[in-house]
Amino acid sequence: MERTKKVLRIAKRELQENAAWFMRQAGRFLPEYESLKIGRPFLEFIKDPDTIEKVSLLPLKYFDTDAIVIFTDILLPFTKLDYQLSYENGISVKEGRSEDFDYYASLSTGLKKISEERSDKTIIGVVGGPFTTLSYLYDGGKNGYRRSKEALATEGNSLLKTITDEIIEFARLQVRSGADMIQIFDSWIGNVSEAYYEKHLSVNENYFVEKVKEIGKPVIFFSEGSSHLYSKLLGLKSDVFSIDWRMDLSDFKRLCDDCIVQGNMDPYLLGTEDNYLVNETRRILDQGREFSGHIFNLGHGVPPWADWKKIALITDTVHSYER
Repeated sequence: MERTKKVLRIAKRELQENAAWFMRQAGRFLPEYESLKIGRPFLEFIKDPDTIEKVSLLPLKYFDTDAIVIFTDILLPFTKLDYQLSYENGISVKEGRSEDFDYYASLSTGLKKISEERSDKTIIGVVGGPFTTLSYLYDGGKNGYRRSKEALATEGNSLLKTITDEIIEFARLQVRSGADMIQIFDSWIGNVSEAYYEKHLSVNENYFVEKVKEIGKPVIFFSEGSSHLYSKLLGLKSDVFSIDWRMDLSDFKRLCDDCIVQGNMDPYLLGTEDNYLVNETRRILDQGREFSGHIFNLGHGVPPWADWKKIALITDTVHSYER
Protein backbone atom coordinates (compact mmCIF):
# COMPACT_ATOMS: atom_id res chain seq x y z
CA MET A 1 0.00 0.00 0.00
CA GLU A 2 1.29 3.44 -0.94
CA ARG A 3 2.15 5.28 2.29
CA THR A 4 2.52 8.83 0.96
CA LYS A 5 0.45 11.26 3.08
CA LYS A 6 -1.47 8.32 4.51
CA VAL A 7 -2.78 10.10 7.62
CA LEU A 8 -4.00 13.00 5.48
CA ARG A 9 -5.79 10.64 3.11
CA ILE A 10 -7.50 8.82 5.97
CA ALA A 11 -8.69 12.13 7.42
CA LYS A 12 -10.08 13.11 4.01
CA ARG A 13 -11.95 9.77 3.73
CA GLU A 14 -9.91 8.81 0.69
CA LEU A 15 -8.34 5.74 2.31
CA GLN A 16 -9.16 3.04 4.84
CA GLU A 17 -5.80 1.75 5.99
CA ASN A 18 -3.62 1.48 9.09
CA ALA A 19 -1.51 4.46 10.06
CA ALA A 20 0.21 5.67 13.22
CA TRP A 21 1.74 8.75 14.73
CA PHE A 22 2.08 9.82 18.36
CA MET A 23 1.27 13.01 20.18
CA ARG A 24 4.52 14.41 21.64
CA GLN A 25 6.52 12.03 19.43
CA ALA A 26 9.14 14.80 19.02
CA GLY A 27 9.94 15.05 22.72
CA ARG A 28 12.15 14.43 25.70
CA PHE A 29 11.98 10.64 25.56
CA LEU A 30 14.10 10.56 22.39
CA PRO A 31 17.82 9.82 22.96
CA GLU A 32 19.13 12.89 21.12
CA TYR A 33 16.65 15.47 22.37
CA GLU A 34 18.71 16.74 25.30
CA SER A 35 21.88 16.96 23.22
CA LEU A 36 20.01 19.12 20.72
CA LYS A 37 18.64 21.27 23.52
CA ILE A 38 22.08 21.58 25.16
CA GLY A 39 20.73 23.33 28.21
CA ARG A 40 18.96 26.12 26.36
CA PRO A 41 15.72 27.47 27.86
CA PHE A 42 12.73 26.27 25.86
CA LEU A 43 11.98 29.64 24.26
CA GLU A 44 15.59 29.88 23.09
CA PHE A 45 15.31 26.35 21.76
CA ILE A 46 12.36 27.13 19.49
CA LYS A 47 13.78 30.38 18.17
CA ASP A 48 15.96 28.44 15.75
CA PRO A 49 14.31 27.12 12.53
CA ASP A 50 17.04 24.48 12.21
CA THR A 51 16.19 23.20 15.68
CA ILE A 52 12.49 23.07 14.83
CA GLU A 53 13.33 21.05 11.73
CA LYS A 54 15.72 18.67 13.49
CA VAL A 55 13.48 17.90 16.45
CA SER A 56 10.37 17.49 14.29
CA LEU A 57 12.20 14.96 12.12
CA LEU A 58 14.07 13.25 14.96
CA PRO A 59 11.44 10.56 15.65
CA LEU A 60 11.89 9.17 12.12
CA LYS A 61 15.39 8.04 13.11
CA TYR A 62 13.81 5.62 15.58
CA PHE A 63 10.39 4.63 14.20
CA ASP A 64 8.65 5.07 10.86
CA THR A 65 5.48 6.94 11.77
CA ASP A 66 3.11 8.11 9.04
CA ALA A 67 3.12 11.73 10.15
CA ILE A 68 5.47 14.43 11.36
CA VAL A 69 4.16 16.64 14.14
CA ILE A 70 5.63 20.12 14.24
CA PHE A 71 7.87 20.87 17.19
CA THR A 72 6.42 24.09 18.57
CA ASP A 73 4.24 25.18 21.48
CA ILE A 74 0.53 25.94 21.69
CA LEU A 75 1.13 29.06 23.82
CA LEU A 76 3.02 31.03 21.16
CA PRO A 77 -0.12 33.06 20.27
CA PHE A 78 0.39 34.85 23.60
CA THR A 79 3.59 36.36 22.19
CA LYS A 80 1.44 38.26 19.68
CA LEU A 81 -0.81 39.61 22.43
CA ASP A 82 1.79 41.31 24.64
CA TYR A 83 2.27 38.54 27.16
CA GLN A 84 5.48 37.05 28.52
CA LEU A 85 6.04 33.30 28.42
CA SER A 86 8.32 31.29 30.68
CA TYR A 87 8.80 27.53 30.79
CA GLU A 88 11.45 27.30 33.48
CA ASN A 89 10.20 25.97 36.85
CA GLY A 90 6.71 25.57 35.45
CA ILE A 91 4.76 27.34 32.73
CA SER A 92 4.07 31.01 33.33
CA VAL A 93 2.07 33.52 31.25
CA LYS A 94 2.21 37.15 32.41
CA GLU A 95 1.15 40.49 30.99
CA GLY A 96 3.83 42.59 29.31
CA ARG A 97 6.00 41.63 26.35
CA SER A 98 9.61 41.06 27.41
CA GLU A 99 11.18 40.88 23.96
CA ASP A 100 10.39 41.67 20.36
CA PHE A 101 10.98 38.34 18.66
CA ASP A 102 8.76 36.79 15.98
CA TYR A 103 8.39 33.13 16.93
CA TYR A 104 5.89 32.69 14.10
CA ALA A 105 8.56 33.59 11.53
CA SER A 106 10.98 31.00 12.96
CA LEU A 107 8.27 28.36 12.97
CA SER A 108 7.33 29.17 9.39
CA THR A 109 10.91 28.84 8.20
CA GLY A 110 11.41 25.54 10.01
CA LEU A 111 8.10 24.16 8.76
CA LYS A 112 8.91 25.02 5.15
CA LYS A 113 12.19 23.11 5.46
CA ILE A 114 10.35 20.07 6.80
CA SER A 115 7.74 20.12 4.03
CA GLU A 116 10.47 20.33 1.40
CA GLU A 117 12.49 17.51 2.94
CA ARG A 118 9.67 15.04 3.72
CA SER A 119 6.87 15.61 1.25
CA ASP A 120 5.97 11.92 1.62
CA LYS A 121 4.80 12.33 5.22
CA THR A 122 1.66 14.01 6.51
CA ILE A 123 2.79 17.14 8.32
CA ILE A 124 0.63 18.00 11.32
CA GLY A 125 0.51 21.51 12.72
CA VAL A 126 -0.66 22.03 16.28
CA VAL A 127 -2.67 24.67 18.11
CA GLY A 128 -4.27 24.85 21.53
CA GLY A 129 -7.99 25.12 21.96
CA PRO A 130 -9.32 28.40 23.37
CA PHE A 131 -10.15 27.18 26.89
CA THR A 132 -6.92 25.22 27.21
CA THR A 133 -4.82 28.17 26.03
CA LEU A 134 -6.64 30.59 28.35
CA SER A 135 -6.14 28.24 31.30
CA TYR A 136 -2.37 28.76 31.17
CA LEU A 137 -2.87 32.49 31.69
CA TYR A 138 -5.09 32.12 34.74
CA ASP A 139 -4.12 28.77 36.25
CA GLY A 140 -0.89 27.63 34.65
CA GLY A 141 -2.91 24.89 32.96
CA LYS A 142 -3.66 23.11 36.26
CA ASN A 143 -5.21 23.32 39.76
CA GLY A 144 -8.79 22.67 38.75
CA TYR A 145 -8.90 25.70 36.43
CA ARG A 146 -10.69 27.71 39.11
CA ARG A 147 -9.54 31.15 37.99
CA SER A 148 -10.19 30.36 34.33
CA LYS A 149 -13.75 29.30 35.09
CA GLU A 150 -14.33 32.32 37.32
CA ALA A 151 -13.00 34.72 34.68
CA LEU A 152 -15.25 33.36 31.95
CA ALA A 153 -18.26 33.30 34.26
CA THR A 154 -17.80 36.83 35.63
CA GLU A 155 -15.88 38.85 33.06
CA GLY A 156 -17.44 37.57 29.85
CA ASN A 157 -15.58 36.22 26.87
CA SER A 158 -13.85 39.23 25.28
CA LEU A 159 -10.37 37.94 26.15
CA LEU A 160 -11.36 34.42 25.10
CA LYS A 161 -12.44 35.79 21.71
CA THR A 162 -9.17 37.73 21.32
CA ILE A 163 -7.11 34.64 22.11
CA THR A 164 -9.31 32.51 19.85
CA ASP A 165 -8.73 34.77 16.87
CA GLU A 166 -4.96 34.73 17.43
CA ILE A 167 -4.95 30.92 17.64
CA ILE A 168 -6.74 30.86 14.28
CA GLU A 169 -3.93 33.03 12.85
CA PHE A 170 -1.40 30.62 14.35
CA ALA A 171 -3.13 27.74 12.54
CA ARG A 172 -3.27 29.74 9.31
CA LEU A 173 0.48 30.42 9.49
CA GLN A 174 1.25 26.72 9.84
CA VAL A 175 -0.91 25.78 6.86
CA ARG A 176 0.68 28.51 4.72
CA SER A 177 4.09 27.15 5.69
CA GLY A 178 3.40 23.54 4.75
CA ALA A 179 1.19 21.81 7.33
CA ASP A 180 -1.18 19.25 5.77
CA MET A 181 -3.48 19.13 8.80
CA ILE A 182 -4.08 20.90 12.09
CA GLN A 183 -4.54 19.14 15.42
CA ILE A 184 -6.41 21.16 18.02
CA PHE A 185 -5.37 20.38 21.58
CA ASP A 186 -8.26 21.55 23.72
CA SER A 187 -6.88 19.10 26.22
CA TRP A 188 -8.32 20.57 29.41
CA ILE A 189 -11.85 21.39 28.30
CA GLY A 190 -13.01 18.17 29.95
CA ASN A 191 -12.58 19.93 33.30
CA VAL A 192 -15.80 21.91 32.83
CA SER A 193 -19.32 20.61 33.31
CA GLU A 194 -21.75 20.14 30.45
CA ALA A 195 -23.83 23.07 31.72
CA TYR A 196 -20.75 25.32 31.97
CA TYR A 197 -19.62 24.35 28.48
CA GLU A 198 -23.03 25.13 27.03
CA LYS A 199 -23.28 28.51 28.80
CA HIS A 200 -19.73 29.87 28.47
CA LEU A 201 -17.80 27.94 25.81
CA SER A 202 -20.05 26.34 23.21
CA VAL A 203 -20.57 29.32 20.89
CA ASN A 204 -16.88 30.23 20.87
CA GLU A 205 -15.76 26.61 20.43
CA ASN A 206 -17.99 26.14 17.39
CA TYR A 207 -16.77 29.44 15.92
CA PHE A 208 -13.15 28.43 16.52
CA VAL A 209 -13.29 25.00 14.89
CA GLU A 210 -15.31 26.34 11.97
CA LYS A 211 -12.71 29.07 11.31
CA VAL A 212 -9.81 26.62 11.51
CA LYS A 213 -11.66 24.36 9.07
CA GLU A 214 -12.10 27.28 6.68
CA ILE A 215 -8.32 27.47 6.32
CA GLY A 216 -8.76 24.48 4.05
CA LYS A 217 -7.03 21.53 5.71
CA PRO A 218 -8.44 18.63 7.74
CA VAL A 219 -8.76 19.20 11.49
CA ILE A 220 -8.20 16.76 14.36
CA PHE A 221 -9.87 17.65 17.68
CA PHE A 222 -8.37 16.28 20.88
CA SER A 223 -9.58 16.67 24.44
CA GLU A 224 -8.92 14.62 27.55
CA GLY A 225 -11.46 13.35 30.07
CA SER A 226 -14.31 14.88 28.11
CA SER A 227 -16.67 11.97 27.45
CA HIS A 228 -19.41 13.83 29.36
CA LEU A 229 -19.16 16.55 26.67
CA TYR A 230 -19.23 14.33 23.60
CA SER A 231 -22.87 15.10 22.86
CA LYS A 232 -21.74 18.73 22.42
CA LEU A 233 -18.25 18.22 20.99
CA LEU A 234 -19.48 15.92 18.24
CA GLY A 235 -21.31 18.92 16.82
CA LEU A 236 -17.97 20.57 16.05
CA LYS A 237 -16.90 20.50 12.42
CA SER A 238 -13.83 18.39 13.04
CA ASP A 239 -12.70 15.83 10.47
CA VAL A 240 -11.14 13.53 13.07
CA PHE A 241 -11.87 13.07 16.76
CA SER A 242 -8.91 12.00 18.88
CA ILE A 243 -10.15 9.95 21.83
CA ASP A 244 -8.32 9.61 25.13
CA TRP A 245 -7.68 6.22 26.73
CA ARG A 246 -10.61 6.30 29.15
CA MET A 247 -13.23 5.26 26.60
CA ASP A 248 -13.07 2.20 24.38
CA LEU A 249 -13.44 3.01 20.71
CA SER A 250 -16.32 0.52 20.59
CA ASP A 251 -18.22 2.69 23.07
CA PHE A 252 -17.42 5.84 21.11
CA LYS A 253 -18.78 4.19 17.96
CA ARG A 254 -22.21 4.09 19.56
CA LEU A 255 -22.01 7.87 19.80
CA CYS A 256 -20.65 8.49 16.31
CA ASP A 257 -20.99 5.67 13.83
CA ASP A 258 -19.53 7.57 10.88
CA CYS A 259 -16.60 9.34 12.56
CA ILE A 260 -12.94 9.20 11.66
CA VAL A 261 -11.23 8.47 14.98
CA GLN A 262 -7.72 8.74 16.34
CA GLY A 263 -6.26 6.92 19.32
CA ASN A 264 -6.34 5.62 21.84
CA MET A 265 -3.76 3.50 23.75
CA ASP A 266 -3.19 4.39 27.38
CA PRO A 267 0.24 6.11 27.42
CA TYR A 268 0.84 4.79 30.93
CA LEU A 269 0.99 1.26 29.54
CA LEU A 270 4.19 1.99 27.62
CA GLY A 271 6.25 0.39 30.38
CA THR A 272 4.54 -3.00 30.04
CA GLU A 273 6.02 -6.07 28.36
CA ASP A 274 6.21 -6.26 24.58
CA ASN A 275 3.58 -8.98 24.23
CA TYR A 276 1.13 -6.93 26.24
CA LEU A 277 1.72 -3.86 24.07
CA VAL A 278 1.34 -5.84 20.85
CA ASN A 279 -1.94 -7.35 22.01
CA GLU A 280 -3.23 -3.97 23.21
CA THR A 281 -2.31 -2.38 19.88
CA ARG A 282 -4.16 -5.09 17.98
CA ARG A 283 -7.20 -4.76 20.26
CA ILE A 284 -7.44 -1.07 19.44
CA LEU A 285 -6.90 -1.71 15.74
CA ASP A 286 -9.70 -4.30 15.84
CA GLN A 287 -12.03 -1.63 17.19
CA GLY A 288 -10.72 1.06 14.86
CA ARG A 289 -11.45 -0.93 11.73
CA GLU A 290 -15.17 -0.59 12.44
CA PHE A 291 -15.02 3.16 11.78
CA SER A 292 -14.96 5.05 8.51
CA GLY A 293 -11.28 5.64 9.27
CA HIS A 294 -8.85 5.14 12.16
CA ILE A 295 -5.46 6.71 12.87
CA PHE A 296 -3.57 4.90 15.60
CA ASN A 297 -2.22 7.10 18.39
CA LEU A 298 -1.99 7.21 22.15
CA GLY A 299 -4.82 8.61 24.23
CA HIS A 300 -2.47 11.45 25.23
CA GLY A 301 1.15 12.41 24.56
CA VAL A 302 4.20 10.18 24.90
CA PRO A 303 5.47 10.62 28.49
CA PRO A 304 9.11 11.67 29.04
CA TRP A 305 9.98 8.36 30.73
CA ALA A 306 8.90 6.21 27.77
CA ASP A 307 11.35 3.93 25.94
CA TRP A 308 11.42 4.76 22.22
CA LYS A 309 11.74 1.03 21.46
CA LYS A 310 8.19 0.55 22.72
CA ILE A 311 6.94 3.21 20.30
CA ALA A 312 8.84 1.49 17.50
CA LEU A 313 7.22 -1.84 18.42
CA ILE A 314 3.74 -0.33 18.36
CA THR A 315 4.40 1.38 15.02
CA ASP A 316 5.60 -1.87 13.45
CA THR A 317 2.55 -3.69 14.84
CA VAL A 318 0.22 -1.13 13.27
CA HIS A 319 1.91 -1.41 9.90
CA SER A 320 1.86 -5.23 9.91
CA TYR A 321 -1.77 -5.50 11.02
CA GLU A 322 -4.12 -6.95 8.43
CA ARG A 323 -7.49 -5.28 8.25
